[in-house]
Amino acid sequence: MQIELLNDIEAAFGKVSVTPPINGVYPDFFFRIPSGALDDVYARIGVIRASDAPVLVLAVDTLGFGVAEISALEDVIRNATGIPPTRVLITGSHSHSAPILCPIDLFGGFSPYFDGLCDRVGELAKDLLSRMEPATLSFGKSSCDFNVNRRWITPEGNCVSGPNPDGVVDKSVPTLACQRADGSLAGVFFSYCCHPTILLGPEVSGDYPGQAQLALEARHRESVALYLPGMFGNVRPNLSDGDGRFRKGTPIDAMRCGSMLADAVDDALKRCQPISVDAIRTRRLQRPLPLDKPPSHQILDEIAAQAIKSAQVSDEEKVGRSAYYAGNQLAMRQWVQQVRLEQAEHRVPTAVDYTFSRWDIGDVCWITFSGEFFLEYGLYAQSLLGADRTFTLGYTQGCQTYVPTAQALTEGGYEPNAYKRWRQSAPFAPSVEETVKAVIRELASDEQAEQ
Repeated sequence: MQIELLNDIEAAFGKVSVTPPINGVYPDFFFRIPSGALDDVYARIGVIRASDAPVLVLAVDTLGFGVAEISALEDVIRNATGIPPTRVLITGSHSHSAPILCPIDLFGGFSPYFDGLCDRVGELAKDLLSRMEPATLSFGKSSCDFNVNRRWITPEGNCVSGPNPDGVVDKSVPTLACQRADGSLAGVFFSYCCHPTILLGPEVSGDYPGQAQLALEARHRESVALYLPGMFGNVRPNLSDGDGRFRKGTPIDAMRCGSMLADAVDDALKRCQPISVDAIRTRRLQRPLPLDKPPSHQILDEIAAQAIKSAQVSDEEKVGRSAYYAGNQLAMRQWVQQVRLEQAEHRVPTAVDYTFSRWDIGDVCWITFSGEFFLEYGLYAQSLLGADRTFTLGYTQGCQTYVPTAQALTEGGYEPNAYKRWRQSAPFAPSVEETVKAVIRELASDEQAEQ
């Protein structure tokens, strides 16, 4: 069935497996070398051209990319296609059973595996640019109901990890579809706000986002489905043990949630309405987010002492611990060393840069941040730009530490204190919330984005 092409738009979509090993090397994982692959992981690319200016979206089944790794990938894409970084979005699904390609704990992205991934991405991007075809874009929206706020405040006032049904959550599934001239689905971008933490090994997996993408591609032959992560720093799958805590997920849970999300995307596809796109406008900002003072020497000494004590246990006790636990304790000692050296050399950082982007695709808007932002920031962006047609995405152009709200910094808990794992020298200052909101207002202003 032929469809009306509203504008002079061309598009191409493709994917390539990045299931390890590549170049004979495994990347880092939160578990030992995988025992296999529950499902293959992929790098997926969508290229869209309007007014002779293409944009490219790279979505990879990975925990995330570091800022330096993003820069390397942007160079690869520019060399392969000529598309500048400001018209490229690179995101990782944040699956905790996928390769780690960012600096967290003792891990990092650069390796022969990453080199091979870059080669495959460059080849795919170049190939797609050579086989663009006429297309049309449409937007739809539905909902999915397996996520929940994960910060529960106990009666004693402590913040712990547990299902909080009264906490902020976003169940929407915004969907941008691209159809060929014959009406078939070429590609679909979809987003959902939920940490992919159902699985933690021992097999490689894209978790529920990977399962959803594979399910959609099986249902819609010759199409590519790209999952775009929402701002889910404080949201995760609602897998409860019935006693107010989360239980460990299973492969069946991942497949079930992935199928539910794929069903929601299919529902959105049925509701999709064509959008008119004369140009795709992009805008990128880099802004410093304020840091508080680093921990005192006393606290640093206590952290180091605890890490040393944890390492000096009996061989019998070590057997019962994961390799990740031992690595995390060593990472804490190295972090203490880093902070003490910065203080000794009088170069204590007062801010850290984050990347913020806005893409306007017709009347559909994408707002993207380069870290683990709390959902409240995404909802704030939607309140300014309109929730109906706004994607709010995290983990894009970099996977950096959690950016909590001012209230969450006061409440404490895991996320506000996870900055150490990301090698950040200090927690965020309470003023970080207003700083981020000011950047969102800047992106939401009437000033025209770059074309």
